[in-house]
Amino acid sequence: MKIQKCENKKIFAEIPLTTQSGKIRVKTRNSFYEYGLPTATRQTPFSQKHYIEWQIGYDVDKSDEAKLALSTLQDTQFQGANGRIKALYELSEYLYYFVQWGIVTKDEIENLARFLQNIQEYEFLDSRNELQILRSHPVSKKILGVEFYQSQIAYPLLVHKFNHFDVFIEIVIKEKQRAVGVQPMLYVCFPITQLQC
Repeated sequence: MKIQKCENKKIFAEIPLTTQSGKIRVKTRNSFYEYGLPTATRQTPFSQKHYIEWQIGYDVDKSDEAKLALSTLQDTQFQGANGRIKALYELSEYLYYFVQWGIVTKDEIENLARFLQNIQEYEFLDSRNELQILRSHPVSKKILGVEFYQSQIAYPLLVHKFNHFDVFIEIVIKEKQRAVGVQPMLYVCFPITQLQC
């Protein structure tokens, strides 16, 4: 999601509420403990139950010119874990501005980097046994005269609520979209009441 402007230690970005973007969804839930359900934004009036779910990206591959154009920090450069040259975008872009504005200190970022470097591979979310995708044994089921095999799939969901805000993150362990294996998908969620027109 492209940053439109940065002003007075605030980041302004357009959030599409009535068009499907793949990265932004409007969902509804009655309480923090429920799983949010997508809502038809053109048919349902917004209420206090509505919130924004944003699948936030971490960075952008510099060879992807269309996505790179969405970053306000196109001149930044680092080598990603996959060996590709990347620029700051979305999560890393926001952190850059938060450090510049003193919202997050450089020491906090360095401490976080040290913490992450000391995590063993078996401790990664996608390596933990208790966070595996569960699949039930298929059972035969006939529907409208057609025989199917039915099974259930359960994806682990982790939710972290920030102390004084109605902002939280969700991490869902899912299959990788373009490769073999699983990966944690990060979503930033915040109340629709936090939006400004």
